[in-house]
Amino acid sequence: MKLAKKIALVTLLIACVAMLGMANGQPAQAAAKKYKLQIQTAVPNASIYFQLIQRMAKRIDDMSAGRLKVEVLPAGAIVPVFEILDAVDKGIVNGGFAWTHYWSGKHPAGLLFSAPTAGLGFGLDQIGTMSWLYDGGGNELYQEYWTKILGYNIRGFLCMPMGPEPFGWFKKPFKNLEELKKMKFRSPPGIPSESFKALGIPAVSMPGGEIVPSAQRGVIDAAEWISPADDKNLGLSSVWKHYYLQGLHQAISIGDIYINLDWWNKLPKDLQAMFNTAILSCAADSYNWNVSKNAKALKMMQETQGVIVHDTPEEYVEQYMKAAKKILDKYAAKDPFFKKVLISMQDWAKLTVPYETKANGVYYKMGKAAMDSGVVK
Repeated sequence: MKLAKKIALVTLLIACVAMLGMANGQPAQAAAKKYKLQIQTAVPNASIYFQLIQRMAKRIDDMSAGRLKVEVLPAGAIVPVFEILDAVDKGIVNGGFAWTHYWSGKHPAGLLFSAPTAGLGFGLDQIGTMSWLYDGGGNELYQEYWTKILGYNIRGFLCMPMGPEPFGWFKKPFKNLEELKKMKFRSPPGIPSESFKALGIPAVSMPGGEIVPSAQRGVIDAAEWISPADDKNLGLSSVWKHYYLQGLHQAISIGDIYINLDWWNKLPKDLQAMFNTAILSCAADSYNWNVSKNAKALKMMQETQGVIVHDTPEEYVEQYMKAAKKILDKYAAKDPFFKKVLISMQDWAKLTVPYETKANGVYYKMGKAAMDSGVVK
């Protein structure tokens, strides 16, 4: 009997351990298993956006108690920037970071998700775009873009609202559109560049690393990049001093992370939930850093480098919005999926822009009143 009791006790202990291991639906061995995600980015490690992903990686490590480790790699660490998407699809690296509009050459709808030019000509802003993603059906269309339209084995996560991106840096100030047409301007490729050219602005595209050397040689007269903090790190304030913050070509700019779909589907459900939570935290972190990092960088450039901030002429705003809308309508007429996404976003703009414009307009009025009175300089 004593032997039988011992056997029964051991059996009971084994059962208890097994039940504990099955907590949250995960077997003990699965709960202990560690996973590693490598995210190669399209930015250098000095970029604030690289650092934001590192901060997200730390939160994932903390939440998962080390079960999910995220390694963040700078541009070119494993593959060239414009090969990131193919590398994630093939599993060469299981994660990547860039912007969906980088892949607009594969299908133009990529621009709509991450950088809908000039708010589609409908006044859609970045907060409105994020709300469309989460509450207006945008994320479903976004995932359809990867798996059905492009045929990639990828799960995407729009997570880094980085805009509004400045209009850019100029060799000399301009007063109207006619003066702007005389300047050779570095622009992002695709629809933004088409919009500039439709206005008669001679736009050219080049990688970020070529902007400063081209400016120094006089090849270009003006250029845009990302934000005051990243523009300062790139050295743009060392070659040009006239800075226009109010841009339209990427007034909305949202970075995204890509994960190999097979790898994602094998990730335990609780780790998927933690990753999704970290994605939302990255969006909040991006909003916070866009204010703090860019405000500090702008103040430093103005006080120590002689940078002058100008207002973008209203004439340009009106004309660029009209040009962008025409180009977007042209693409919609050619492609059913582009049209489907565009209409969805336009409908969301019609719903949200009246509210956001009236409600958020108070912040501009408060800030302008403070600056006009000299309380803030």
